[in-house]
Amino acid sequence: MPKFLALIALLVVGLASLSLTPGLVSPQDGAVSGLYRNTTEGFSVTLPEGWVGEEREDSRPLLLISAPSVNSGVGGQLWMFRSSEDTSAEEWGNGQIANFGTVTIMSSNPVSVPDSSSAHQTTFGYQGEGGALIQELWRVVVRGSQIFLLRVQAPPDAWESIADQANTFVDSFTLETPAPFGASRDDSLFQYWGEIVSLDPALSRFGPADLVGAIFSGLVKLDTDLNLVPDIAESWTISDDGTIYTFTLKNNVRFHNGTAVTAADFKYSWERALDPAIHSPVALTYLGDIVGAGDVAEGLTGELSGVEALDDRTIRVTIEAPYPYFLSKLVYPTAYVVDRANVESGEDWTDVPNGTGPFKLKVWQKDQLLILERNEDWYGGTPALAHSVYLIFGGSPFQMYENGEIDIVSLGSFQIDRARDPSSTIHDQLREGTAFCTSYLGFNVTQPPFDDPKVRQALGLALELDKQVEVSRRGLVQRAAGILPPGMPAHNEDLVPFAFDVQTALQLLDDSSYGGAENLPIIRSYASNGAIHWAWREYLGLEEEAVGIFELSDWLDRMDNLELGVFTAGWCADYPDPQNFLDVLFQSESESNNFAYSNPDLDALLEEAAVEQDTARRTDLYQQAEQMILDDWVVVPLWHNREYSLVQTYVKGYEVTPIEVQQLQNLSIERAP
Repeated sequence: MPKFLALIALLVVGLASLSLTPGLVSPQDGAVSGLYRNTTEGFSVTLPEGWVGEEREDSRPLLLISAPSVNSGVGGQLWMFRSSEDTSAEEWGNGQIANFGTVTIMSSNPVSVPDSSSAHQTTFGYQGEGGALIQELWRVVVRGSQIFLLRVQAPPDAWESIADQANTFVDSFTLETPAPFGASRDDSLFQYWGEIVSLDPALSRFGPADLVGAIFSGLVKLDTDLNLVPDIAESWTISDDGTIYTFTLKNNVRFHNGTAVTAADFKYSWERALDPAIHSPVALTYLGDIVGAGDVAEGLTGELSGVEALDDRTIRVTIEAPYPYFLSKLVYPTAYVVDRANVESGEDWTDVPNGTGPFKLKVWQKDQLLILERNEDWYGGTPALAHSVYLIFGGSPFQMYENGEIDIVSLGSFQIDRARDPSSTIHDQLREGTAFCTSYLGFNVTQPPFDDPKVRQALGLALELDKQVEVSRRGLVQRAAGILPPGMPAHNEDLVPFAFDVQTALQLLDDSSYGGAENLPIIRSYASNGAIHWAWREYLGLEEEAVGIFELSDWLDRMDNLELGVFTAGWCADYPDPQNFLDVLFQSESESNNFAYSNPDLDALLEEAAVEQDTARRTDLYQQAEQMILDDWVVVPLWHNREYSLVQTYVKGYEVTPIEVQQLQNLSIERAP
């Protein structure tokens, strides 16, 4: 599973370009009047008598209001923002008002709003477009990461007639406990979430712990001890030669709409995932061992010959060779079952996915909110959680956690120090453990100047990685000597990290096909690590341009299209086998080989290791393969990560695992009475 580092999307919304359009909302069927309650964000407000509003659930502002037509140019807005840092209502409001240019402040004072962090009210005037004078009343209310802005706008000559109504409107604002679409904090899990690239299992890049793994499911899965256990499959047998797997499905498995799941559904799902029209970036990686998979992926046939639905509950799978890790590959979402009727209902079928997992999609407001609800009829038993709520790009995750807005959060290095302090209020909520992950600096070995291994080695040797581990990473990661992380089978304890060596790096550049640092082209670096950029400029004298990508989908597309010459990324295991690192990332034809690296000797070694049944011999082969990759400097291993999270004490059943597995079905909310 790819782990793309430092791809943090920040949603920044300013008010400088925002303006109220008077009369935008007119009385109409369904218009808001009187009391308005928003359970998603947790507030209520009462509109003045005769005023009408338009609710804008999927966009900003949340509410547009306008006065009766007799008061032309009078109206208001109610906004909600998420702040990525601590701020007061006064500070935030003053910062936004400053964007209006020259303003006249008529009044500015704190106000009391129960359950808020702070609240402030300001009345001010300014010259609008065309020179028209405008007066506004603002009330800013901060609760945790939420910033609410109530604003009323009117021409100065109309202000006196609506002032009481404006003040009544802002005074009526009341904070309530958020319960988006009925999801209560008493029995639902709340989390921060980033960009959702796709809910299609065939396109999933993020493993079973992702949303896809809660909505859909497959034949087998990993439990929290990383044991391979049955999921939709009740049992299976393996032929003596290790190439034929026969699965028997449980007899009580149904899609969310009640339709029974059959062996034919799996055959369809896998054929669809391999269909070149789907453009799955991972289908061959996880299904490519099946006989006939390559032909389907090349568009030569639509039928996957190695998969046979013998009857409704029996599926036979034939693979190319006795790969001992084949079953483990089936834990990945690409191998999940989908409902053909659902898929063929239209291009937007994932907006209403009909899965088989422990949770069903209830609400998806793109880039704002996604809510899963428990599948009462799940074959594994009804989950304890009623809902799982995902706040998308909701502000600072750590701040939201501290404010009680979310229940689980991953930690950055400075937050970890605080959590580890026994006197800290969050110490008892810290969960940490091993992660089968390796961060690395990667090269596209066909792009100049990275097409010369001497250049790649020089760029690696110029990095003070020991210093980075201790300073910027605060000793919370382990310096990597190789690619396979500690704990992973075939991890080589004898590997030693290379030493920082500027002189050798400069000599390598002189000895390279480019003849020295001064002859290298400008390096366009997609490395998210500022210390890397600094080292190349300071120690090697390179001209270098740091390129930032803030959309995950854009990053993935560029990775797939081999557009990135040098970049920082990482890989976290999907299953505990060295094949999931070395073969998946570096085999010449692998879909996840983002390095354009091709080495026939390595391919032969990996193929031999893939079918080797003797554990010691297999370990030796993979360690040879790893050394070959390191000698070619295809990647510069940086460090092996650990997992650090905070979990609220009322969340029960959560475990830190070296490989992320789906756990929602195991969790419950048990608050003290």
